[in-house]
Amino acid sequence: MTYQKVSIDKLQPGSYVVQVLEQSGELEIKHAGWVRTQQAIRALKDKGVRVVAIDPAKQLVTNNQNIKATPIEKAEPAAFRAVFADEQPKAERCLEQTKIAQQRILHAATKAEPVDLTLIHEVSAGLSDSVSRNPDVLLCITRIATESDQLLQHSINCAVYMAAFARFLNFPKHKIEALITAALLHDVGKAQNPALLKRPDAAAINTSLAVLQQSTVLAGSISLWISQHCAYLDGSGTPSIKQQQIDNGSRMLAIVNLYEQLSSQQPGYSNPLSVIKQLLAMAPEKLDNDYLQLFIKCMGIYPPGTVVKLTTGRLALVLENNIKKPMQPKVKVFYHSHHHHHIPSKIIDLSRQQEEQIEACVDLKTYSLEPHNYL
Repeated sequence: MTYQKVSIDKLQPGSYVVQVLEQSGELEIKHAGWVRTQQAIRALKDKGVRVVAIDPAKQLVTNNQNIKATPIEKAEPAAFRAVFADEQPKAERCLEQTKIAQQRILHAATKAEPVDLTLIHEVSAGLSDSVSRNPDVLLCITRIATESDQLLQHSINCAVYMAAFARFLNFPKHKIEALITAALLHDVGKAQNPALLKRPDAAAINTSLAVLQQSTVLAGSISLWISQHCAYLDGSGTPSIKQQQIDNGSRMLAIVNLYEQLSSQQPGYSNPLSVIKQLLAMAPEKLDNDYLQLFIKCMGIYPPGTVVKLTTGRLALVLENNIKKPMQPKVKVFYHSHHHHHIPSKIIDLSRQQEEQIEACVDLKTYSLEPHNYL
């Protein structure tokens, strides 16, 4: 079952609120949680909340006017948000360790040898820890990374996007790590059979599962998500299942996989706004609309690592998403597009000033510049 979009007027006591979707105020819910009383709902309404996302699978029931919670997995508490500069070296080490582990996994698959999933579990935990401190740092570094091995880069990017997404939904740590593992391994069969690299993703599913079945430490849910990540809600995907037959983790992996493919810098530049539009065009018929809306909110309209042109002509690298004001992220200016010269770099929170805003996304290569030089 997916998350449901509910207006504040129809929200009922006992609902589990995952995220605020529409509001007129600036209330920020940092933890998913129950609304137990009408007073709590009125308080949300008074603070400008209009629409929320709830998890219908988590519902409190009343018994003699005493509310009792049905057993659920405990969500991870939100950690203190680390400063970007403090988290950057940690995130870079984490990504390097992930790259090394993933290279070994893909090499083993190429040689038809059993894969050592201990390595993957370790780096999955590392990615989970990094996004718990500040997800935008990993997202930014990942977006501007360059890697000649497309399969390697795709799997790592998917893992980072999944880590941020699952953390955004306040999943418990063990589930976040399992989803990251699935994202890292979903295309492992393409390493064993390179001919699959030029075929649709669905063609590699059976090979990927066969590679992973050699391991005895792979959770069944991970295999399930991988087996269904090319399924569509209308039954037009592979396998030809639909709606309730498709697990929530599979729905998330489908969104992450498509987003990474559409966003890939190879062979050319992809505008993040265009990517979002393409995904939205696939919902709700093919992709889960509730999850997609939450994923977009997690990533941001201008995802970290995007290069944007401001109304003054200055170019800037998006560092951190602003969930409350997605059109006004935190950016780092470094170049003037009108005068074609570098300017002193400076970090600006666009939501705290009125002088300039984002005008457009740009491909920095048109200026013969590389984004990784400005992080």
